Amino acid sequence: MNGNLNNELLKAFLDASSNEIHILEAVRDSNNTITDFRYLMGSKVAYGKNVDLTGKLLLAVYPWKKETGLFEHFVRVAEGDEPLNLVFQYHNGYQKWFNIQAKKFDSGLIVYREDVTTAKQAEEKIMELNKALFSKKRELEALSSELRTFNTIAANDYNDTLKNLYNSMEFIVNSDGKNLSDAGKANIRRAQASIQKMKLLTDDIIAFSKIHSQEEIASVDLNETLAGVLNGLDQKIKSEAAAILSDKLPVITGYPSLLSLLFYHLITNAIKFRRPDAAPTIEIRHSVVNGSDIKHSAAVGDINYNAISFIDNGIGFDPQEGEKIFTMFYRRHEKGKQKGSGIGLAICKKIMDLHSGFIVAECKPECTTFKCYFPTQKL
Repeated sequence: MNGNLNNELLKAFLDASSNEIHILEAVRDSNNTITDFRYLMGSKVAYGKNVDLTGKLLLAVYPWKKETGLFEHFVRVAEGDEPLNLVFQYHNGYQKWFNIQAKKFDSGLIVYREDVTTAKQAEEKIMELNKALFSKKRELEALSSELRTFNTIAANDYNDTLKNLYNSMEFIVNSDGKNLSDAGKANIRRAQASIQKMKLLTDDIIAFSKIHSQEEIASVDLNETLAGVLNGLDQKIKSEAAAILSDKLPVITGYPSLLSLLFYHLITNAIKFRRPDAAPTIEIRHSVVNGSDIKHSAAVGDINYNAISFIDNGIGFDPQEGEKIFTMFYRRHEKGKQKGSGIGLAICKKIMDLHSGFIVAECKPECTTFKCYFPTQKL
């Protein structure tokens, strides 16, 4: 009675299972070699079809299992203790994928089969998309390389032309100056000033186009970065009588040369836009801030940021210009009053983007602050 009850409960469990489960016994010849398997009990569904396999031989129902190697897998499971777990592709007028697991049981084995066609198709689709993305990435990298090469060649030719034009005008002034009127000399000098301005703009455009992350990412001690930039700006700092004060800065993960370029532009920007009645003072401060406390759309609320602030006592800017000043060619002040290409802060923004961070500008009557936010963990 208990045996019958157990069989009935097992049969009910197998029928109720959403996946296929079959119990098979090994069929052996006179040499004790497994020649087939007989279905003892199992689900009423096999490979998505309603069937009753009880008492039937495996190879009589599915002869293809011999050809595909599944039968040999089952034999190895029944003869040993190593279970089977594989994903198998089934063809019968349509294509399906099954996860097949088998484990030795008494004189045969238990086979569990799950239809994973949807998951497999999704996986293959993702692989196809990844291949397409990789192909597009290669195309974009090739195009980007070609554009950089073109920009370099064009910029060099353009710079050479500007240099030759400037030198030709200088030659005219030096060799034929006595034949020129004062107004003529003044016109030539104005033309030379415009050429110098064009050269500055060209140099900055080239610098902007060369900003990319092909450099190896590394641990960067920002104290060393600052020291290197200040050393390069030593003469300018002395001539402007600028005072630069800094907190102890953190070590972050980033691109060393780009971080040096970021510091260079923010420090020279503070010196350039000084108040005429005061020597420039620049404070570089460090703090750790949670993203939830930063009022910026790019801030992620559940991570911390290293905030590096550059605070100066310069002439400032209109608070309404806070976002505009990071766009290409934007001039913060009236034309002709301040020198610059309008690219420096755009370069700073691009560098912060490459570090998965962001930069914001704040202005108060007594100071201007640029805050660079670097995430403390990889985004």
